[in-house]
Amino acid sequence: MSMTPRQQMLAALRGEPLERVACATYNFHHLSPTFLQDDYKPMLDAWWDCQDVGVLCKTPHTMKGGRRDLYTTTVTQKGDTTIQTTVVHTPKGPLTQVHATPKGQPGYTVEHFIKNDADIQRFISLPTDPAAADLTVTKEWFHKLGDKGLSYVDYADPMYAVAQWFNFEDFAVRCITDYDTIQEMLEHEFKRIVAELASVLEEAEGYEFLFYTAGPEVATPPMLPPRIFESAVAAYERQLVRMIQQAGHLVAIHCHGKVGMVFDQFVGIGPNALEPLEPPPQGDVTLQDALDRAQGMCIMGHIQDQDLYLAQPGEMRAKVGQICDLIKARGSYTGYIMTSTATPYMNPPPHDFVRNYVEYLRAAQELGR
Repeated sequence: MSMTPRQQMLAALRGEPLERVACATYNFHHLSPTFLQDDYKPMLDAWWDCQDVGVLCKTPHTMKGGRRDLYTTTVTQKGDTTIQTTVVHTPKGPLTQVHATPKGQPGYTVEHFIKNDADIQRFISLPTDPAAADLTVTKEWFHKLGDKGLSYVDYADPMYAVAQWFNFEDFAVRCITDYDTIQEMLEHEFKRIVAELASVLEEAEGYEFLFYTAGPEVATPPMLPPRIFESAVAAYERQLVRMIQQAGHLVAIHCHGKVGMVFDQFVGIGPNALEPLEPPPQGDVTLQDALDRAQGMCIMGHIQDQDLYLAQPGEMRAKVGQICDLIKARGSYTGYIMTSTATPYMNPPPHDFVRNYVEYLRAAQELGR
């Protein structure tokens, strides 16, 4: 009996034998109301028809209690702009963030929580009591995906957990000029993250999830130098990855962009996969080079999202064919999962995108054998 898409992805992640190139959509599936709209129907129908193409599906979970009880949020209107003000009540005083969303446009942060040294001390005064995990919806999605999908469950990264409180330029400068303070903040967050991850893993017992974190992608060069990546990201991720794997789950690290300068550090962290590897020029590592350097770490991605919007008829099939030829020439199908580098995000999707996405799916089904 042939492997299901889910079994194929798990085998690729574990380095086990495969009879074809594993392939999946990236978070494109039938559980999202957006993708059930008529404009997406040709893509969804093609996905169902391609019996060997699965889905890497980000499944939601919630955390209750802990620090979340210290937040209050108010929403006001200023003309056509919605203003959301969030206050975190710390033992040393409030931290305030203001977010503006103009009508019909993306939102942006007007005021960040941490603006000065006093705000840093307020942050460090926050309790590290963990929130409790609730994976009820996560488990429901797991069963609904069945053999077609692999449930992707996120966990927090200490570096990003600290960086998100700052204007990122301020954070990057402090990493260079005042790293001792950043290190103190990282240690503070790490205690909470470990406790909360333990709660998630306890809830996940008996299920086969793929865990992931997306935080490291904001710390790769040129945002931060490799030496900071090692101390602020890799040092903590090694411990979190080991913790997840010891609980019997697989782990992936999500990182767009240029990963060449820290690729070996990703390998050293020890995850089961790095995704979604972007081909040059968006990325700076070819699939051949990544597979040569991966040392057993699975590579996921390499179908560039922009190509799905811009390719001419026949180009997506050619790209899929080139990747499949490369994987087959290595003498083993394992260690790689073909996915696009992003979830479809335009609604409604452009006509060319729909055509190219269907072409990609059908080519993966046929040429991956």
